[in-house]
Amino acid sequence: MTATCIPYTQVPHSSALLTDYLYHYDRVSQFYSGSPYDSRSYQAVAAQIRKSEPARGELTEILARQNQAFGCSEPTMGNIQRLSEPETFAIVTGQQVGLFSGPAFTLYKALSTVRLAQSLTGQGLPCVPVFWLATEDHDLEEVSHSATFDEEYNLVPLSDSGNRPSPRSPVGKVRHTAEVVAALDQMETALPEG
Repeated sequence: MTATCIPYTQVPHSSALLTDYLYHYDRVSQFYSGSPYDSRSYQAVAAQIRKSEPARGELTEILARQNQAFGCSEPTMGNIQRLSEPETFAIVTGQQVGLFSGPAFTLYKALSTVRLAQSLTGQGLPCVPVFWLATEDHDLEEVSHSATFDEEYNLVPLSDSGNRPSPRSPVGKVRHTAEVVAALDQMETALPEG
């Protein structure tokens, strides 16, 4: 298999703001605190944050409680503990919730956040990754479906229409229906062994 990097300038519907931010930062620098490719940018933002008094104790207490309720791993609790230290910063991203985690880029966003936190920590700026789930979105139709490829690279659609407690409930309150079992079976059948 050959891997190819496709620049965002070739991805349909990529905005000029995004492509300038990624490839011509000088064109948009007035709108941002610093270039994402310059480690000094992160140091400068960290210096600004140090001047404020964030409510770390309250934040880490909430994060610990929520993540323990989710059955988080020991490394997650370690990151929450590190975040309670005044010199540790959070690299934050998130995504609206979606069936089976939503689009693949959601996983790439999470992994990129982990890698950036590791890289900055290695450069002497202690950071932990934080990924939040946007559960307050109300567009169930947008997030109630997903897809995967089968072994022949045919697209296999997956869906669960969900059971809303009320007509405009946020998606974080929607419960799966029996459709999710069929979708899981479809996904398991479609994915290659292993």
